[in-house]
Amino acid sequence: MTRFLKHTLFIILTLIVTALVIDKVYTSAFSTSSPRNKVQYISQLKNTHIDYIFLGSSRVENHIDCEVVSRITGKSCINLGLQGSKTNDSAVFLQMLNNNNVSYKKVLFQLDYAVNFDAYSPQFKSFITPYLNTESVSDNIIIDLNNPFIYRLPFVRYAANDKLSGFREVVLQLFEKPSRIDLTNGFEGKQGTGRDIKGNLPATAKASNRGVLWMKKLENNNLIFYTAPYCSQARNRDIFNKDLIAKYPEVISYIDVFDNKPQYYSDCGHLNITGAREFTAILTEDLLID
Repeated sequence: MTRFLKHTLFIILTLIVTALVIDKVYTSAFSTSSPRNKVQYISQLKNTHIDYIFLGSSRVENHIDCEVVSRITGKSCINLGLQGSKTNDSAVFLQMLNNNNVSYKKVLFQLDYAVNFDAYSPQFKSFITPYLNTESVSDNIIIDLNNPFIYRLPFVRYAANDKLSGFREVVLQLFEKPSRIDLTNGFEGKQGTGRDIKGNLPATAKASNRGVLWMKKLENNNLIFYTAPYCSQARNRDIFNKDLIAKYPEVISYIDVFDNKPQYYSDCGHLNITGAREFTAILTEDLLID
C-alpha cells in the first residue's frame, strides 16, 4: 500500500511540474514573440501615441484602411477591429491600451446590431488567455471575463483554448510565422462584388449595453460612435438604424451611404477593398479633419 501511494504521489507531482513548465513555455512564447493577432499586438504596445484608433468587429477590420487615414490627415492610425467581435471585446481593448500607457487623439467605435449582445466573443476570450496574468489585463477585466475557477491551475487555460492558443499556435509563435495582415495597420480588405445576406438585422436596438457604457466611462470626451454601410437589401435595416439612433443619438450613421454603389459591396454587411477605401476617405474627411 505504501509503495502504491508513493507511486501515485510521484505521478501527481510529475504532472504538476510538467503543467507548470509547459504553462511557462506557452506564456513566454506568446509574450515575447512577434504578434500574430491583435490582442497579442495590444499587449506588447506600450508607452506610445496613436492619433486615431478604430475599434469594432469585422465591419471595422474590413472597412477601415489606416493608410488612407494617415494619407489624408498626416496622423497615425491603427485598425483594431476583430472578426466576430462584441462590444465587450472592444471595451477591454481600450482598457488594455490605457493600462499600457497608449495615448490617442480619438477612438472611433463602429456600433451596429452588436449592441444587442452583452458578451465576449469566443475568439477574443481565447486570444486573451496568455495575458491574464500580465499588467495589460487589470483585475477588473479578469473579474468581468468570469473565467472558470479551474483556469487558475497551470496550463488548464491553454488546454481549454487549444484551437487558438494551443500547441499549433505556440509552434507558429516560436518559428515567428508572421500574421496574415499588417498589424501596424490592421486592415484586411475583402475581395469580390456581391450583396449576399446572412440573416436579418433586428428590428430594435437594446437601450443599454455594458461594453458601450464601459467605453464611455473610459473615454467619453474623445470617443466617436459611427455605423458603417449596410446594403439596402437587408431586412429591417432602416427600421433598426432609426431605433439605434433614437437610443444612441451620438451615433453618426453611414448605413446608406453606398445605396447607389452596389459595386462597393463584397456582401451585404461588408465592403470590398475599393468600397472600404472610399468609405475610409469619406469618414476621415467628415470626422477627423478639424
